[in-house]
Amino acid sequence: MANNNFGLALGFLVILLLWIYQRVRMPKMRSLAGYMSRRAIENEETWRFAQRFYSMFGIEIFSILLIGAIIGGLFKIPLLQSFNFQAIALAVGLIMQNVATERELKHQFPKSPQH
Repeated sequence: MANNNFGLALGFLVILLLWIYQRVRMPKMRSLAGYMSRRAIENEETWRFAQRFYSMFGIEIFSILLIGAIIGGLFKIPLLQSFNFQAIALAVGLIMQNVATERELKHQFPKSPQH
């Protein structure tokens, strides 16, 4: 395996481009693409809100991860170059993205019917 100073930078770039694409071309409701939760698929309005919020938050998170990976590679910062650190940051970012989306859905649509 080749030593790469930029760690997961290419992966972060690809995921960032996917989020941007999702932001531009929203997936259809109940398709395999997009953010799905009980609250998000209640109706078309909650679906559209969830997709917009989830993709925008993803763009922010992956932009930060990409910038961190590039800075780590350029300035030879061992922590930011670490594959394990970047993988943990990725996992934490995805968890934050899901939690933030659910929180925002709950805040924007408080009168959701109980199942």
